[in-house]
Amino acid sequence: MNINTITAVLESATEAAIRALFDDDKTVFWVDWREDEGDIVRYCESVLQTGSLTAEWIRAATPRGRDLYISYGGRRIRVPLINGDEDRHITLCVLNGALAPDYEVRFCIGSNGSDTLAFLPLPAVQWAELEQRYGAGVGRHFYRLAERPNIFTDPLPF
Repeated sequence: MNINTITAVLESATEAAIRALFDDDKTVFWVDWREDEGDIVRYCESVLQTGSLTAEWIRAATPRGRDLYISYGGRRIRVPLINGDEDRHITLCVLNGALAPDYEVRFCIGSNGSDTLAFLPLPAVQWAELEQRYGAGVGRHFYRLAERPNIFTDPLPF
């Protein structure tokens, strides 16, 4: 992860700074609206490199025929997928729950409007440091995920 590309966006938010962040696959990961939910976890792990964040599909009596489980820090959490367009967002929210309190994934607002969206996972302490240093600027560029709005299906407040 390159903290300099993140702070460049927070300090100047030029098109070049945002592009540099988006081009840095060691800092952000991208999710397409048709993405396999298990891949989302793998993309996040490729940035965080925790060595313990995994996703596993298990055969189940569900409409999809299998359930997704996210494992991190000795916990294993079932992702309550509904077999719809909402599933990418649901996976990201459960991923955040699994990573808490160590890490948090946020949506990169500059990628809004595309069918492929950028996400920035950071240690929670690093998010706190950025918020202390840049205040509301962090929220203008990196949106904290919540149950609503669904990043992929709902109108967004920006």
